[in-house]
Amino acid sequence: MGGCWADIKALLVDVTDPGNPTPGMLPAIFCDVIGRLDAARLAYAVVGRIALTLHEQARFVGEIEIVADLGADGGERATEFVRATRARFAAHMDPHQCRRPITLTLGPCTGATETMLLAEAITCPWFGVPTRLASAEHLLWLWCFTEAPDHAMNAAALIAGGTVDLHRVQSLLRKTDDIEESGQRRLRLAIGDAVLSTTSSFSRFMMERSARLDPNQVPAWRLQRAQATDGGDR
Repeated sequence: MGGCWADIKALLVDVTDPGNPTPGMLPAIFCDVIGRLDAARLAYAVVGRIALTLHEQARFVGEIEIVADLGADGGERATEFVRATRARFAAHMDPHQCRRPITLTLGPCTGATETMLLAEAITCPWFGVPTRLASAEHLLWLWCFTEAPDHAMNAAALIAGGTVDLHRVQSLLRKTDDIEESGQRRLRLAIGDAVLSTTSSFSRFMMERSARLDPNQVPAWRLQRAQATDGGDR
């Protein structure tokens, strides 16, 4: 159940301060970033919750996360790119000038596996510009390969959506995992969380459905069976 960029845009509101314009500036900053990456002819893929929306339902987004093939001096190029972006949009990205600033993370490829996954990025219009969005497998591999506060939650949501090839992600993690197999452990935990959330949602649906039913109402199939029985007795 995927969404679109319009779903994200509808959520770009500071609920604690509806007059705060910063959340609504994310599309403009995003388009500027994508335009400069395209102008530099860099291979990239948008990751994070912006890309998750392509594969699952939209959530509030306050961060633009991108992985790019930046070459040998990737770290320095990424730092300079982010610095320049923050300078251009300081009113909405500088924590000293606004509440809940928009953040930009530009990470270099971590190796051959991620370079391969970049080539599988899905190109589609996003916030009005052609954008390369990470595949479901790239997202899940990244969230299991690395660790951050929201990675486990995002991974579970992606798995629950049913659009990701779990066997392929597991295979990729075997090639890139550390000696403690941390990535594969995170994948197993995410699968468990996805199953629990799906089961919980179904159970809640059935409980709510049962509560809405009139306990005195006789199902139609039972009435038909009773009528058939009465007819046979006569």
